[in-house]
Amino acid sequence: MHQIAPLGLGRHRFAASPLCKALGLGEYASMEENLNSDSIITLVGTVVTVIATGIAIWQALQAKNYSQQIKFDIRKINLSGCSEKLKRAQDDIRSLPTNCSNVPRGLRVKDLILNIKSQFDFSLSVIDSNGPDSDIRQVISNAQIKLNSYEQGWNNSNPKPEDVYELQSLIQDAISQSNSRIYQLEGKA
Repeated sequence: MHQIAPLGLGRHRFAASPLCKALGLGEYASMEENLNSDSIITLVGTVVTVIATGIAIWQALQAKNYSQQIKFDIRKINLSGCSEKLKRAQDDIRSLPTNCSNVPRGLRVKDLILNIKSQFDFSLSVIDSNGPDSDIRQVISNAQIKLNSYEQGWNNSNPKPEDVYELQSLIQDAISQSNSRIYQLEGKA
């Protein structure tokens, strides 16, 4: 009885193939059966392995993209939080008196200064000093120096009005830069 070789590969076609001869596979042509069950299992296993490797590579690329997206989203969240804290600080800065004799009743300047410092501390903590938003961080650092100068003047009963004005200007710049950066990140600018 004559058997048909699996996958339509007859003994003669396999042996006649120039590729098989070039690869030194001509000796398999003399086998009665070109592909036995072990060969088929090996071939299927190899194909499955190649497909699984392709899927693993694709998933690794997707994970890298997700990682980049998460970093991007965290940066936007940090800038948004920074902007909100600076807006609160700006409201407190507007309440700072420019001289010791003109303090509104019930206003606690030391508490205002502590609140402003805590807003600055939060903003500085969420922005990487060497990252892409370090310019915003530098503006906040400069504002912090002005606040310290104002506090020192206040404690000596001689605050400098220009410290308050420069502080307001620096914080407004930081808020504007933060909001602009958020718009850029969202593709709106």
